[in-house]
Amino acid sequence: MEFRQRSFVTDVLVVGAGGAGTRAAIEAHEKGVSVLIVAKGGFPSGCTPIAGGIMQAPMEPSDSPEIYFRDIVEGGARVNNQKLVRILTSEARDRALDLDRFGTPFMKQNGKFLAVGGAGASRNRLLPVTDLYGSAWISGLVNEVKRRGIKVLERIMITRLLTGNGKVVGATGINLKTGEFLVFNAKTIVLATGGAGQLYGLTTNPRDVTGDGYALAYRAGAELTDMEFIQFRACIIYPPGLRGQPPPADGMPGRGGRFYNVLGERYMKKYDPVRAEEVTRDLIAIRAQIEIREGRGTVHGGVYNDLSGLPEEMWPLFSKFREACKAEGIDPSWQPLEWAPGVHHFMGGVKIDENCETSISGLFAAGEVEGGIHGANRIGGNALTETQVFGARAGKFAAEKALSMPMPEVNETQIEEERNRVLEMCMRDAGVDASQIRAEIQGVMEKYVGVIRNSEELQKAINELAKIRKEKLPKLRIGNEKSLESLGEALEVANFVDVGEMVARSALMRTESRGAHYREDYPEQDDEKWLKNIVIRLEAGEMKLRTQPVQSL
Repeated sequence: MEFRQRSFVTDVLVVGAGGAGTRAAIEAHEKGVSVLIVAKGGFPSGCTPIAGGIMQAPMEPSDSPEIYFRDIVEGGARVNNQKLVRILTSEARDRALDLDRFGTPFMKQNGKFLAVGGAGASRNRLLPVTDLYGSAWISGLVNEVKRRGIKVLERIMITRLLTGNGKVVGATGINLKTGEFLVFNAKTIVLATGGAGQLYGLTTNPRDVTGDGYALAYRAGAELTDMEFIQFRACIIYPPGLRGQPPPADGMPGRGGRFYNVLGERYMKKYDPVRAEEVTRDLIAIRAQIEIREGRGTVHGGVYNDLSGLPEEMWPLFSKFREACKAEGIDPSWQPLEWAPGVHHFMGGVKIDENCETSISGLFAAGEVEGGIHGANRIGGNALTETQVFGARAGKFAAEKALSMPMPEVNETQIEEERNRVLEMCMRDAGVDASQIRAEIQGVMEKYVGVIRNSEELQKAINELAKIRKEKLPKLRIGNEKSLESLGEALEVANFVDVGEMVARSALMRTESRGAHYREDYPEQDDEKWLKNIVIRLEAGEMKLRTQPVQSL
C-alpha cells in the first residue's frame, strides 16, 4: 500500500465535528478567518448527535451564575478549575440563546425555555429539546455550519500534530475513504475530539470515540489533567441489542425509577435511606458495582432498573427508546432493564487556560477532550453546555491568534516520520491484529481500572499496558484484509495504550476516594493531602506526573 499525499492550508483547523467542534468553527468563521473542520466519522459525529438533548443554563429568576457555580464545584468535589467554572456559569445562558437562534428546538412554555431539575442541580436549570434522543440538539449547529459554507472533510483521522519552535503548525492525517495521506498547514488548531469511552468494553460512546485528542496532545508535549476521573453511568447490558444504551435519564430517579439487586432489594436505600436513587452519577455507579461485586448482581452481571413507577404522561418523551426496547422483546413500562456501570464521560483531558489554549502555543481544546471544569464528577447536562461555552471561546481565541500571525512552515522531517510509521503498519504481514490488541486493552481497563479501584490492580494494569506497548505494538498490523477501516483501528489502538496508562497512573497516584474515583484501599476523601490536581506530560520519552494546587478564583 502506498499513500498519495495531499495538502491543505487553513488559518484554523478544527479537529472534530461534534458540539464543540461545530461551535468553534462557527465562532472562528465569525472572525473572518478560513476554517476547515475534519471529522473522523461523518458530519456531525462523536457523542453529541446521540446525546440526550439537555444542557444546563441558568434561565429561571430563582437561579443565577453564582448558584450554578456552587453546584458545579460541590458536584466536582472541589477539585475543579474554578476560573473555568466561572466562565462556564457566566456564559452558559448566552450560548443557549445562540443555539436557539441557530434553530435548535428547545422545549418552551409561553415562549420561554422550559427548565427542569436534575441530580446535582439545586435549581430547575436543565433545558431539554423537543426530541431528547434524536439529533435535535445539534441540528442548529449543523444548519449554521452549512449556512456559513464552512468546509467539512469527513472520514479523516488525524494521526500527528506538527510543531515547530514550541508552536503547533499543522497536522497529518489519513483519509479513511480514499487512503490518501494528508498534510494540514494551519496557524492554529482546535482539538474537539471528545473523550475515550471505547477504552472500555461497556460504554455509551460511539465506536470511534477512542481518545485520539488526548494522545495527539500528549505526544506533541501538551499537559493533561484529571485523567483519573472517569464518569460511569447506567448502561443496559441485556438484551445484547440494547447493550451500551443508557436507560432514560439515568433510570429516572426521582420520577418513579428505582434500582433493585437480584435479591429484590431496593439497594440504594441501604446506602442513603433519605435520597435513595436521587444522587449523583458517581454514587449510582459505585453502589451498583458494589452490589455486583458482592454477588447480588444478575446472571448477566448487572442490577435492575424498574421504570414501572414512571408517570404515563412522561413515556412520550422516550418514544424512540421504548421502540428500541420493543424490538428486543421488552416493554420497559413494566419489565425491568438490566444494567451495569459503563463509561460515559472523561472529566479529565488536555489542560487549558481561560482562552482554551493548551501549554503548546496555537493549540486549543474544547469539549470533552479538555479537562479541569468538572473536577471529580460532572453533573448532568453540563457536557453539552461545556461544548458550547468552550467551543465558542476556543474558536474565538484561535481565530484571533491566527489573524495576528503569518502561516508557519511545516517540518518535512516530521511529515516523513509519520508517513513511514503509518506505511510500516500497513506493510507488516506478520504480527498481531489491531482488533485483538483493542480487546485486550479494553479487558485490562475493565478488570483493573473500573469503578472500584485498588493499588494492586492499578499496578497490574500499568504492567499489562507496558507489556502490550513493548511486545505487541511493534508487531501491530492491520489484518489480512488490509482495509482502511482496519488501518483506522490500528491507529486508535496505538492511542489506547497512551490513554490507558494516563488513567491508570493517575488513579494509582491519587490515594483517596473523590467523586467518580473510588479507591477501596483509600475509601475516604482526603482534603488535607489531595485538594489538588494531577498533571501529566511527556518528557524525554517518559510519562511524568506531578501535582498542582486546585485553581481557585
